[in-house]
Amino acid sequence: METPTITLYGKTYAPNPPKMKVWRRFLAFFDEDKKNLSVEEFLDAEIDLILLAFDREEVTREAIDDNIEVADIVPLTRELFRWIQSLTFQKLVKLPNDEAGKA
Repeated sequence: METPTITLYGKTYAPNPPKMKVWRRFLAFFDEDKKNLSVEEFLDAEIDLILLAFDREEVTREAIDDNIEVADIVPLTRELFRWIQSLTFQKLVKLPNDEAGKA
């Protein structure tokens, strides 16, 4: 999977390689029941995930507000989560399988 990007003020940024805290926050958010969140609370939480994933001083809430259309927030967050998952599973399939070594 290609690395997601975000373009702010004409400059494109890629997220930093995710750490465990990023994986945990994304997983918790996507597992969470969101029916009691207002639209504003939901979008704010999505933006928080974007900020966490990119972890760059140039990627700020203000920059996102100024440059990203509201309809693109949720798709970007989902793309980031799929990317994080793909990185995780790419490494898992490379782990040795104890059963494969037994004959």
